[in-house]
Amino acid sequence: MDLMIECCTEFIQLVTSEANEICAADNKATMNPEHIIKALQQLEFSEFEDELTELLEQFKQENKDAGKQKRERKKRKDDGSLTEAEAIALQQQLFNQAKEGTAAPAIPDAAALAEYQRKQQQDQQL
Repeated sequence: MDLMIECCTEFIQLVTSEANEICAADNKATMNPEHIIKALQQLEFSEFEDELTELLEQFKQENKDAGKQKRERKKRKDDGSLTEAEAIALQQQLFNQAKEGTAAPAIPDAAALAEYQRKQQQDQQL
């Protein structure tokens, strides 16, 4: 087992060292996956190239999808989230519906919320 670990460590150091030289030759300060792939090619370990390239593309796609989802969540928050007052009004509306036994299975839409707020304001003015 120790011999296997030593071999793996040596392999990683060999590839990393070669990738570091490629990175320096490209005048880059940071090593990237393409440097590793080039290092594997130069060290004649190209049998790993296809799988590594496939995994890299999968990783990029997952990160792209995660970034897109994050932007969509942020956009929803910026565009469609309720203010604190709106959330309190909605909560109160749902409590009232539950007490009356008329609770809807879905959250009311913006029009229903606006109507509820209008009624609340009218009640407060009376």
